[in-house]
Amino acid sequence: MTTILLPPMPATLPALVADPGGVRECAGQLLAASAQVDDLGSFAAGDARLPGWTGDTAVAYHAEVAPQGERADAMSLALRSVGRRVEQHAGELEALRERRTDLDERRRHLVMQVALLREQAATPPTDPAEVDRLAQDCERIGRAVRTWEEDATAWTGDVAAEERAMVAAFEASTTAEQVEQTWGAAEDPADVALSTMPPSGASPERVSDWWEGLTREQQLALFVAAPGAVGNRDGIPAADRNAANSVALDRDLADGALLEERGLLTDAERQLLENARAADRAREAIGGRTDPVTGEPITPQLYLYDPGAFDGDGAVAISAGDLDTADNVAVVVPGFGTDGQSAPYQADRAATLYESSRYLDPSQSNATMFWIGYDAPDNLPWTGEGWDGAGVATEAAAQEGGERLADTVDGLRATREDDPAHLTTVGHSYGSTTTGHAAEGHDLDTDDLVFVGSPGVGGDTDHVSDTGIDPDHVWAGANSRDPIAMLGNHGAVHLETLGGGGLGDDPTEDDFGGQRFQAEDPSRGSVPWFDQHSLYFEHGSESLHNISQVVNGNYDQVQLAEPRTDPWHSGVQDPERDREPTTTTTR
Repeated sequence: MTTILLPPMPATLPALVADPGGVRECAGQLLAASAQVDDLGSFAAGDARLPGWTGDTAVAYHAEVAPQGERADAMSLALRSVGRRVEQHAGELEALRERRTDLDERRRHLVMQVALLREQAATPPTDPAEVDRLAQDCERIGRAVRTWEEDATAWTGDVAAEERAMVAAFEASTTAEQVEQTWGAAEDPADVALSTMPPSGASPERVSDWWEGLTREQQLALFVAAPGAVGNRDGIPAADRNAANSVALDRDLADGALLEERGLLTDAERQLLENARAADRAREAIGGRTDPVTGEPITPQLYLYDPGAFDGDGAVAISAGDLDTADNVAVVVPGFGTDGQSAPYQADRAATLYESSRYLDPSQSNATMFWIGYDAPDNLPWTGEGWDGAGVATEAAAQEGGERLADTVDGLRATREDDPAHLTTVGHSYGSTTTGHAAEGHDLDTDDLVFVGSPGVGGDTDHVSDTGIDPDHVWAGANSRDPIAMLGNHGAVHLETLGGGGLGDDPTEDDFGGQRFQAEDPSRGSVPWFDQHSLYFEHGSESLHNISQVVNGNYDQVQLAEPRTDPWHSGVQDPERDREPTTTTTR
């Protein structure tokens, strides 16, 4: 007679209370602290050594400073080691959490199967064949339960092992003596890496080759020892630039807050701190948005961070999405009034364009980066900050910015030679003038070029052929109520022909040769006319829909518009002015 051995219920799986995000944040704080201490070591070995100071007092001072610097270097290495282990711990927790989810799902199915077998065994069948089948099912499910319990035991053991490893990592550097013994004579892996770094001005391709030739230990060391040299170098992958810039930003936030608390901030240091805080708010704003397809938080990448650039205006670029892997990459270039303090506002635009692009084509992945990487005209005399804003009437800032923009795009290309993205450059307002100079004067390596709300695309760009981009991939959008978009040169007689003024030609005009897309906003009539210039990236707008379709490469979905014509021949009326705006869905 066949014996039926009912399988046991699988045991209850222990809970895993873990916050990988919080752990990763802790790792960032440890690395930022390591960078702060590393700065102290560098100071002790450099600026604190006063070569012109001689005498017994100088000798005594230098004798005191030298060991302090050595201790700082050792402590920096110790903090760096622990920080990296904490960062690894965050990844391990994510993996353990995924394994637990899988185990929990398997257990749920096993519980249902065991319960069903017990129900069947409660009224055992009389047919010998049915009895054999029930016994075989019990044996099969029993094996599955035993396998599950082995996997659950292994998982529990791995959780405990990871906890022990973390405790050991912290206990190894709990005293000054331990730090001195372990790290006092250790060589910093960053030193050799820095000695081989390509000089300023080296091509992104050369920088990429250098970076790939370093060991991972050397790369990780540079994130702390020289975060600015890594985070702002074209040719280094976005993920690594983000890691380095995050260390620099967290360090600056901590340094600035400490000086502020003690009332020691100078005006210049306060400006740096405000720029750092703006960058922090910007990355938090992007990280607080969700992907419309997956429902997961959007990943921000801090691609450029230099709070002291441009005489304190600051430089910053942050992406919504992964620049290293996205199918479609968009770089948004803002215009007048933009500086480091504008980062949160520009982050909102980048995240909105990301959301729209993803929503309109869920089959593709996206990354959208706002780029404040040039000294856009932003200050006005009545604010007491100088006459910088007057530069909006000239192309000087756009010419310099165009070169910087082209270098940035070359850097994005260099890190993805084996997996190129479809790349779109979007210039808004004076940023379109900057983008025009990048294309006309610096061979901007972009697949699609988008001008929106443009006051002119540069005096040397008279036709789409001057951009070096295929005319079918040069796009322009202008709201007929936007006063800034009316400033470009129109027809045969304009500011440039009369006296050399203006910012160049209107890219929406028929003689320019590009493709105009619909960019009217449904709010016209209810929103002041000057505010129309700021609505090109709003959800529900025609412009956002069409820019997103270009970004995704879905050109047949772009809603084209009638171009403007020479006002001296056909009058000043924009053919789009009387058309009723289309309501679009972008999220």
